Amino acid sequence: MQKFRGHMITFLIEHGFRVHCFAPDYDAQSRKAIEDLGATPVDFEHERSGTNPLGALVSIRDLVRQFKRLNIDVVFCYFLKPIVVSNIAAKIAKVPTVYSMIEGRGMLFGENAPFSFKRQAVKRAVTTTLRAVLPFSDRVFVLNKEDRAFAGGLMGSKAGRVTQLNGIGLDIDYYAPHDYDEQPLRFIFCGRLLKSKGVVEFVRASEKVRAKYPEVECTVIGDVDENVDSATREEIESWDREGHVDWLGFQPDTRPFFHRHAVLVLPTFYPEGLPRSIQESLSMACPVITTEAPGCGEQIDDGVTGFVVKSRDSQALADKMIYFAENTDRIAEMGEVGRRYAEKAFESDAINRIIFRDLLPSVRLK
Repeated sequence: MQKFRGHMITFLIEHGFRVHCFAPDYDAQSRKAIEDLGATPVDFEHERSGTNPLGALVSIRDLVRQFKRLNIDVVFCYFLKPIVVSNIAAKIAKVPTVYSMIEGRGMLFGENAPFSFKRQAVKRAVTTTLRAVLPFSDRVFVLNKEDRAFAGGLMGSKAGRVTQLNGIGLDIDYYAPHDYDEQPLRFIFCGRLLKSKGVVEFVRASEKVRAKYPEVECTVIGDVDENVDSATREEIESWDREGHVDWLGFQPDTRPFFHRHAVLVLPTFYPEGLPRSIQESLSMACPVITTEAPGCGEQIDDGVTGFVVKSRDSQALADKMIYFAENTDRIAEMGEVGRRYAEKAFESDAINRIIFRDLLPSVRLK
């Protein structure tokens, strides 16, 4: 639970809150992890995907019942579909305080997504629903400037309730830099193997880099996804077999791979919030090569903590990777600047203080 909400949960518990964590898909391991933090796991009925309104109504009914049963005072919800059902349920159950967090809008709102009438209809329906429901929230948190404008437009006269954060909070001690070592230069793609996240461009760029510098490691961490946008297992196995990249599959702990000669490569054109991989990499003193996609390029000081290139341009990507191969001393130099930025921008307690400042007036904001 070091990732995602673990520190938020412990922060709230330390400040005297009872914390209930609602999820539709607990297993024994995740349930125990929540309990070990001192919180209570709560199952509720929810379909992560699908557009059937009957499924949403089932979720709302279940949440209303549980909010009342547990006497919930504050709801914190995230991701678009849970935001909709949670805000409606909280309104019906008369929950005093509701916070929503938009962590990126996904490919539904992506400018580069292929056109379809169905997608446009769903996008219009989601936008209309959010415009009606999101103003129920006392505060709306976003992670990049594009989402801030999006949420502000939905909130209308209540746009002042929208707050932009630098991520959801990171344990910068857990994601500390490794000791310097002499391992070979390694470029890492880390995340779901979605084509909109640039995995194909990374493979093509890696092929160019390895043709010139065969000793360089080009590593893919992550697994194929049920999303139709995902690369197939056959494709990634072929790329590995042909020597373009080394595919490591899903790794529960990615820290050992980010040594002091590692560079994160995230050539995404997916509408991100603020990618966790960027935060973790900078915290571990590893530079980042990414694109101008929402939440990505704005976190990188181009030429100082990494590079920002155009999306869908594998040659531009390869050029920056080759730059690092020919200037390896710059990796540590950029990495140190990135680490200092992460310490200032991503630290968990500082972000939690901002999120819950109205509930914790006695907590001094840093």
